[in-house]
Amino acid sequence: MDQTLDEVNKHCGEQVQAYAQCVDQHGETWKTDCATLRQALTRCTDENVTLMKMVRMSCQPVIDRYQECLNKNQKDPSVCIDTLRDLYECTEGVGQMMEKMNALKAKHQSQMVAGGSTSGPSVVKDSSQGI
Repeated sequence: MDQTLDEVNKHCGEQVQAYAQCVDQHGETWKTDCATLRQALTRCTDENVTLMKMVRMSCQPVIDRYQECLNKNQKDPSVCIDTLRDLYECTEGVGQMMEKMNALKAKHQSQMVAGGSTSGPSVVKDSSQGI
């Protein structure tokens, strides 16, 4: 997950900072006052950080449950710890899947480079006919 956070900061650092500052400055009204900045951050991560996009696609029901729990328990968000754990497990599962896919892709690419491409007909030179 650290790699994902690095990617978010690399591609969307300005949006992260703007959103964090807005949340800090608006106390109890941050949800409405910072909604536009949150949307900009979400859009940036969806466009630039593949893992975040995959997490959002795969874990949206858990994200929604966690958000709903936080909304219902604003005075005591610790009530949502089990839902947060579910969200963590979902995101970690997506991360592991992406790591496996990247490893398979890298292995395939290294095999292609090492062995050359096997697609297309091979040409065999017949020395007996001077070809």
